[in-house]
Amino acid sequence: MMLRRAGAVVRPHAWRTAAACCPRYAARLLSSAAPATPAAASVPRSSTPTNHDLITRYSQSPTRTVTFADLMMYGNPPLDEQTLLQSAERTRSELMAGLARRVSQHLSLPFLPATNPSLAKVHSLYSSAFSLLSEIPEVTSLADNDKLCAAVAQMVEEHRDNIPLLAKGFKECRKYLPDATITDFLDRAIRNRISLRLIAEQHLSLSAASLPHLRPSDPSAVSSAPKDLRFEPAARPPSSSASGTSRVGVLDLALSPHELVSTCAEYVTLLCESTYGVAPGYRIEGADPSTTVGSVGSHLEYIMTELLKNAFRATVEHNVPKRDDEDGADDDPDVFRFDDLPHAHMMKSDFPEVVITIGVVPGAMTIRIRDRGGGVPPENLANVFSYAFTSVPLLPDPDSDPDSPAAASYGGTSNAGYLGGVGGGPQGGESALQTNVGTLAGLGFGLPLARIYAGYFGGSLDLVSMYGWGTDVYCVIKTV
Repeated sequence: MMLRRAGAVVRPHAWRTAAACCPRYAARLLSSAAPATPAAASVPRSSTPTNHDLITRYSQSPTRTVTFADLMMYGNPPLDEQTLLQSAERTRSELMAGLARRVSQHLSLPFLPATNPSLAKVHSLYSSAFSLLSEIPEVTSLADNDKLCAAVAQMVEEHRDNIPLLAKGFKECRKYLPDATITDFLDRAIRNRISLRLIAEQHLSLSAASLPHLRPSDPSAVSSAPKDLRFEPAARPPSSSASGTSRVGVLDLALSPHELVSTCAEYVTLLCESTYGVAPGYRIEGADPSTTVGSVGSHLEYIMTELLKNAFRATVEHNVPKRDDEDGADDDPDVFRFDDLPHAHMMKSDFPEVVITIGVVPGAMTIRIRDRGGGVPPENLANVFSYAFTSVPLLPDPDSDPDSPAAASYGGTSNAGYLGGVGGGPQGGESALQTNVGTLAGLGFGLPLARIYAGYFGGSLDLVSMYGWGTDVYCVIKTV
């Protein structure tokens, strides 16, 4: 009797706690646990499916990786009206299926991770995007396509910071989940995110290239902003116009690897100089500079930027002479010394070059990045492709417990270098290698994300380290 009374007291309190922590989670549990009453059973149900019904139905669609054939299935733009509407309806259906899978995967998390603020925000973003798209009817006119494009553009913009949010959330929930579960969740989440962005950006690009021809009386100008090396390469517009004859949406059939690698290397040079005061030189060799391939330029830019960041940073740090402070002279922190500036006494010629070799054959391109940055320590080699592993010291996270043992550790999977995004931000502890130009290192997601991007269309990313000398990274990219 006493046990029954205790249960009656505890259960209402538990529901109030769940509702306060995560109303959406509590509502889901309540809806599945609430018993049906005779009065409720007599009320006829609405024939309109609820969001939950739609999510359940769409989430059962088979997961599918976007292929080059999918990107080219409607041909080169500009598209005729009927073809553009077919692309729009297919985009709407596939985005809803992908978003439904993301919502369902988040709901599969245990209670404590599901109520984490960062992970709950990601879940809310996916739920909101699904609700927004579910309100758009079947696309049968250009006006319907305009509504779809507006919703898709909003989704793309709102979801830019999903990965750093996931990173911060899983850092905070690591003690509640095994590493294998986190890795599996992030692998699926990131691959699904790549698919969603490809589908969304492909249709937006096809629409931007086609609508001026379908509405000649009201042409919409296609933005072609100039490159600015102050911004992350992946955040800049594509190197060629969206209406260019070589472009099929986000797929560039005449992409110049030499030009793209040069652009990424110049950006990383600027970033390295802003961080250290100096940057090593680089050299591109191999395939003729006029060689072109068919690929998704934004994917290749992300991969090259991350790999070059690692190579430049290692080259500088490994080849800077270590300061001898044994005499204890000039230790007064209030006395300015020129040597306190990051490597300001060194020049580009003081460092070995980073060598980028490009090889192209039909259907594939291999890029090797070779540095003399000392290689990867053997104890770290097994973790370089692990999520959140970084060898960069972190600045303190203002939200973390300063007395925690993890606050004093650097790198590794326990103190994972999670950042608020490229360039840092309010989402978590900031890297010690961050400037107002961008972040050279510290996120911990660079290599695993680059490997997923390289492997998305069937390529690969491998690292060979000669500890004490340097590192070779081999990236194979499938091409059209």
